[in-house]
Amino acid sequence: MTIMSTTDSIDELKSKLFSVDEKTYGKDYKKHLLEQYQLCVEMADKTSARRSTANNFFLSANTLLLTAIGILSKLGSDFLTLSHQWLSITSIAGILFCWAWIVTIRCYRDLNTAKFKIINAIEEKLPIAPFDVEWVLLNPEYKSHKYPQLTRIERWIPGIFIGLYLVLMLFGIGPILLQLLEITN
Repeated sequence: MTIMSTTDSIDELKSKLFSVDEKTYGKDYKKHLLEQYQLCVEMADKTSARRSTANNFFLSANTLLLTAIGILSKLGSDFLTLSHQWLSITSIAGILFCWAWIVTIRCYRDLNTAKFKIINAIEEKLPIAPFDVEWVLLNPEYKSHKYPQLTRIERWIPGIFIGLYLVLMLFGIGPILLQLLEITN
C-alpha cells in the first residue's frame, strides 16, 4: 500500500481509497462497503469523544492551576507559597500547557477532517450522503448566519487562559523589574 502524499488530487485519493472495484471484489462488495462506512463513522465519533475528553482535561487542569495560584496568593508569601518568581514560573508553565492544548485541538481537527473526507467519499457509493449534505446545509447560502466551526471556538478557551497567564506573569515580573531598576539607580 502506498502512502498518500499532499500533492495527490482528489481523484487519486479516491482511487487509493477504492482500490478494488465492485466487479473485481465480488458479490459482498456493497455489504462490506457499508460495514466499512459504519466503522468509519464509529471511529469518527470516537475521535470526537476523545477530543472532548482532552478538552475537559485541559480545561480542568488550567482551572486547577489558576485556582491554586489564587488560593496561594491569599495565603501570602509567609506561607512559602507565592513569590513573584513562582507566579512568573507558574504562568509560563500555564502558557506552555495552553500551547499543548492548542496543538491537541489542531491535531484532532485534522484527524476529523481526514475521517470525514473519507466518509464523504464512501457516501458517493451509497444510496444517501447525510454527512455531505449536512455540510452543505451549514453553508451560509442555506442559513441566515455563518456556521461557527467548533475548532475556532475551542481555540478561544486556551487563548483566554493564555491571556490570564500573561496578566499574572506581568504581576510576577513587575515587582522584580522594579527592584532591578532601583538597584541600577
